[in-house]
Amino acid sequence: MPRLLFVDDDRDVQIAARLLFRRSGIEMLSAYGAEEALTQLASFPVDLVLLDLNYRKGESSGAEGLALLRDILVLRQDLPVIVVTGHSGVTIAVAAMRAGAADFVMKPWNNERLLALVGTTLKGRRADQAAETDPVMIVASENLRRIVTEADRLAITRAPLVIAGPSGVGKMLLARRIHALSQEINPAVTIRAEDCEGLPEGGGTWIFRNFEALSAPMQRHLADRLDEPTPPRVLALSSVDHTGLEAALDPRLMLHLGMVILPLSPLHERPEDILALSGHFLRYFSVRHGLVEPVMDEERRQLLCGEVWPQNVRSLRATVERAVLTGTWSGTSSNGQDAASKSTPTLRDTERSLIEATLRKHGFNVTQAARELGLTRPALYRRMARYGL
Repeated sequence: MPRLLFVDDDRDVQIAARLLFRRSGIEMLSAYGAEEALTQLASFPVDLVLLDLNYRKGESSGAEGLALLRDILVLRQDLPVIVVTGHSGVTIAVAAMRAGAADFVMKPWNNERLLALVGTTLKGRRADQAAETDPVMIVASENLRRIVTEADRLAITRAPLVIAGPSGVGKMLLARRIHALSQEINPAVTIRAEDCEGLPEGGGTWIFRNFEALSAPMQRHLADRLDEPTPPRVLALSSVDHTGLEAALDPRLMLHLGMVILPLSPLHERPEDILALSGHFLRYFSVRHGLVEPVMDEERRQLLCGEVWPQNVRSLRATVERAVLTGTWSGTSSNGQDAASKSTPTLRDTERSLIEATLRKHGFNVTQAARELGLTRPALYRRMARYGL
């Protein structure tokens, strides 16, 4: 059965669309905003995306949807996206198609025409084409958004770039994003600098991990390659800053690589990203393991934002997965201390989490979720409305 993801903040529209596609033998996942959409794409094989362009009340610029479209195509360049637009109008829909969308449909849509468009787009696609994606890069803080925007702007160039920051902060994710947006056809070659005894033949894109550990002979050899008329593109990942790189690198190599350095700050300095990533990992691991999400209340959010996170995103990811697996936040502090919240989840919290986890387990197939929960479909719909699911 083909599966599509519909991104739209209007729950009534989502319910109507799900009923429409179910009658046509198409499974539909729902997302109500950008972060949830990226989580769904990381959690389930998806054959097509229907993408509304605005996710906040009163918003009509389409900027949120266009940004999400770019993120989707970074994850899955082969994934067809049909833009669904009303307030944004045809101009924004055309801009979305120029950015990579396959087609667009206007709200309110004609059911037969929408089904025909979806069917035509899905035709010839197989389920195994919904390949695994790279890990999702969630951007919430202004600090990280500014760096990602600059990386996106430079992605289409051939300029060598340095991505600097501590371990686990997302340097490789940003490098893969740059390569995905570069229009380079061939896959990037990843090189671990401390193990490098020779450079690849030809050009393309080379991603160096721990770049500051590159030996002096290899540094000189790489500088020679970068002096050639058609040099490879180098994306150098480093845990040291500009001053440290100047001390570690051959001056000639530094001339090439010192022009643009993209610094990624430690996670504990970006509380907005901690909260956004925590929500993403909760949804992702609850789907992956088929378990209920532990409740994340305001006290827990403050505790997470106050953590040091020695391995940055890796530490946070492990902490959240442990919470999902154990069903509690007890003992999930990154420094090994018990940072459990003293608050006890309410019956409402527990029921909401159970319903949401069951829906995610079944890809938001209400019939299957209702059967597992021992509810009728109307009763489950009422609870979904009550809890805003």
